[in-house]
Amino acid sequence: MRLGKFTISVSLVQLAGSVILLVLSVMFVRSADGKSTAGAAKAPPWEGQYKIKPDEKARLTAADVLGPDGIVYPNWTKCGVQGGIPEVKAVTTIEQFGARADDDADDSEALAKACRAAGKMGGGAVMLGEGLYYLDRPVTVRHDNVVIRGKGRQKSRLIFRYSIPGSGVAFYNPPAGGRVGNSTRLEMHCKPAGLTKMTMSIDDTVIGTWNRGKHSGNTFAFAVSGRNAVRRLPDGRYILKGIAEYRNGRKLTGEIPIVLDSAFNDTRPVADIRAAITFAGTGAVGKKLKLAKDGKRGDMTLELQSTDGLKAGDCILIDGPATERWKKLTKNACKWGTYRFYEVVISDIRNNTVSIEQPLRIEFPVIDGSYVQKVVPVRRCGIESLGIEQTENLWISSVIFYHGWNCWAKDVSVKKCGRYPVYGSMAKFCEIRDCVFDDAWFKGGGGTAYTGWDRCWDCLIENVETFKMRHAPLFQWAASGCVIRKSVFHESDGQWHSGWTNENLIEQCVIESVRGHGGYGYGMWGSPPHDTAHGPNGPRNVVYNCDVRSERAGLWMGGMNENWLILHNRFMVGSGPGVFARTASFDHIIADNVFVIKDGKSPMVSLATSDCVGIEIIGNRLYGGNGRFVAGEGKPDVVKGNKAYRLGEAPQPGPKIPSIYEWQQKQR
Repeated sequence: MRLGKFTISVSLVQLAGSVILLVLSVMFVRSADGKSTAGAAKAPPWEGQYKIKPDEKARLTAADVLGPDGIVYPNWTKCGVQGGIPEVKAVTTIEQFGARADDDADDSEALAKACRAAGKMGGGAVMLGEGLYYLDRPVTVRHDNVVIRGKGRQKSRLIFRYSIPGSGVAFYNPPAGGRVGNSTRLEMHCKPAGLTKMTMSIDDTVIGTWNRGKHSGNTFAFAVSGRNAVRRLPDGRYILKGIAEYRNGRKLTGEIPIVLDSAFNDTRPVADIRAAITFAGTGAVGKKLKLAKDGKRGDMTLELQSTDGLKAGDCILIDGPATERWKKLTKNACKWGTYRFYEVVISDIRNNTVSIEQPLRIEFPVIDGSYVQKVVPVRRCGIESLGIEQTENLWISSVIFYHGWNCWAKDVSVKKCGRYPVYGSMAKFCEIRDCVFDDAWFKGGGGTAYTGWDRCWDCLIENVETFKMRHAPLFQWAASGCVIRKSVFHESDGQWHSGWTNENLIEQCVIESVRGHGGYGYGMWGSPPHDTAHGPNGPRNVVYNCDVRSERAGLWMGGMNENWLILHNRFMVGSGPGVFARTASFDHIIADNVFVIKDGKSPMVSLATSDCVGIEIIGNRLYGGNGRFVAGEGKPDVVKGNKAYRLGEAPQPGPKIPSIYEWQQKQR
């Protein structure tokens, strides 16, 4: 019995020892650099790629730049108009096509004709004189090398006054009595306030309906293809009807006569309603060619299943579709949107291997059906030295580069845009500089009153000042490699608003965040994965040497964010932490910042969940708050050199390298 008791006692001791060892192994998790980190850390859903130590030379790719501070940054050396914004020679004037300043007449047709003429001459600037010019219809520029230039943003002004008639419903296209074929665009416009439904019919045959959704915003337009009519009805004369239904039960109707003609090939250009002035490329053409091998971060070649239709010099879109597999991995609850896009130029093709002029910033795996497709952009167009004002509350932007490469806006002011002041969409190498944007008509949800880049790559905003925007500066929907710098944003918040934005830079900017114009009140905000309207944001976005003031947390990161670099900034926060992170927000470097936290109860950094790991918090200064550098379930990898002070005057950091963007330009 004594032997049995002794044996049992030893076994219990061994079991207890095993439990203790297990607990210790959980409490002290070994970090990537070999240091021990306290806490029950939870691993992120994928292995990090972006936090690279300066001595790990073998891990560096063409997408990486080792900075002067030993931090590895994204590569921004090909950002903005390649070769700089050119001085474009004037080739015509708007007056040569019938426009006259200050006569209150519609100048849209004159401007459109002048731009077409300049394009047919191979390009050049269309000049506007001093005074007011009026646009009663949008204008679309489809030729390369066309610039619209005034005498100065205070001297040459465009007043965009397109409106819906008093009846409340109008047909933008076709014209009354016009022929309608398969390729004809049928488009109705309605008063937007309270609009819930639009119905289009030919006589009594409904050919399309639109119903308000959660993110319809200030939608006023609805369009269907002519084939919807031609396939339902025989050729002949009809009445095209539009019915608008409103929240208060009111119905408005508009109608025009048309002629259905199934043999009619409609080649009439219809001005794009995205903006008062749209610079529009053709966009995607040709086949979707699937990758035969994973495209990896830093790769400068792509192995395709076929290169049919591609040649050196072509522009291509690379798409990694948001499959259910990928959405599960990233916990993305958003049912729609653009996430893993990039556009590049083909430099060479050998067999089925395509060489590209820039490295991939993220991965494009075969398992998700990643593919490339040729795109045809409009190139080297611009708008310069004029002011634009919109007089009607319609969801139309002032200027958009749509499928535009190497396009620009310079010395432009915008007053009361309908949606965005100057914006890019599916754009590459574009610039917005030396501009002022003041206010917007509509600031509700659905995408409005933004200044930034949307589905854009390697684009630049510099020396811009905004007032009363909703979100500015902003990146969304797959924007990557873009830079916003040396700008001031009054009464708006900074945003990585949606869609896996990655490797973008905000530097040397001032952000004064308020909630009064549709902003969220955070200094800067990154959408979380559980957000069904936006989805999470991707790796290695950077905030460098900025001054940010906010009512709520200085920087709020919703999750799935890898290796964000928050360096040399001042965050002045009314209530909440300086930095908040949750849900696999990991491998960040938060260094040499000043945090002024006025509520007396919040920490400098809050890591809300245990999968916020690998984070370095180094050399920051905390003024006020509760005096704690870190709080929450997440346990940082490194916490050192931070100092706490009483709430009081806190000078902004003065880094030895004030601009990491300019440093890269000099080093390249």
